[in-house]
Amino acid sequence: MPHRGIIAAMKNLLAMLLTLAFTPQAPAAQPPAPPIPTGMFVSADEIAETLKHSIANNVVDQPIKAWSVDGYRVSVAMLHRTKAETSALIHDRVTEIYQIIEGGGTIVTGGSLSEPKPSDLTRLGAGPSHTGVHEGGDSRRIGPKDVIIVPAGMPHRMSQLDGPISYLVYRFDPKP
Repeated sequence: MPHRGIIAAMKNLLAMLLTLAFTPQAPAAQPPAPPIPTGMFVSADEIAETLKHSIANNVVDQPIKAWSVDGYRVSVAMLHRTKAETSALIHDRVTEIYQIIEGGGTIVTGGSLSEPKPSDLTRLGAGPSHTGVHEGGDSRRIGPKDVIIVPAGMPHRMSQLDGPISYLVYRFDPKP
């Protein structure tokens, strides 16, 4: 009865397959989560090199670094101006923080913007914006080490400069 051995082996195989079929399986392995950023470092050397490049090439607004943080686009740029602004800006959704490095002058914030014209400053990290004639607002003298916060939607401009001014701009865009 050689068939008995084959039948027994088939029964054992069937029992093993049924056991495997109805045994709960562990979920498939998930790919590892992307690492959580620990921050972005902008060195003093990078800032100095960007300022040097801006002055040599007459670039007013030079992005240094940008990255995404919790769905926001955060960027750092160097601005170097040699003359005051004749028109004001409003950034539709980007908040800016200015940190004056050298130079001084007068900044005007608030008030309103008349004759607005659309301006896309996304390549600079400032997003959709508008330029126009600045009406009203508060004028303040600024100089080295001063910090100015300009919320999204607020008209602003450097209305008078004592000479060249250089400042870092930290930009926060909630809709990159």
